[in-house]
Amino acid sequence: MCKSREEIPQWTWYNGQFLFQFDEQLKTNPNQSISEFFSNFLISQGMQTRNFYHTKNQGTVILLMYGLLVIPKEIWEKSKINFQFTTRDKFVVKTPPTDSNLDTLNFLRLLRNSLSHAKFSIDVTNAKLTFWNNYKGTKNFEVEIGYGNLGEFLAEVGKYYVNEVKNATP
Repeated sequence: MCKSREEIPQWTWYNGQFLFQFDEQLKTNPNQSISEFFSNFLISQGMQTRNFYHTKNQGTVILLMYGLLVIPKEIWEKSKINFQFTTRDKFVVKTPPTDSNLDTLNFLRLLRNSLSHAKFSIDVTNAKLTFWNNYKGTKNFEVEIGYGNLGEFLAEVGKYYVNEVKNATP
């Protein structure tokens, strides 16, 4: 499993290879079992003896976050759609002056900035991530969230984007 954020490019590469090879396998050998495909994938990547690849990894999480928070930022700001952020209480505020009363758009903006400027850490031992932001050399935002809670948050953002934002944009 990934021990640090510096390994995220490696995990992203493996995830891409997995998806591309799976797509190819569906076209060329659709009757192959998923278990057999997975074994063949591990062999093709030279990981059969290490058997450490899992599709739920930090590369997948950061890729999802990037695709759901960084890229659609301008769409969200233009649409002015009010995201009813029910998983916000899953984030633990770590450092004042992070304002617990930040409106949703500013909370997401600061979280997005943290992600886009690689201002995050992954604590594998305690299964949590910490995101922070600096403004003029001073930390002005820091939150922490557990893996499971982050999964709930990403599901909420993904559903919001697909159901509300996408349907509202011409």
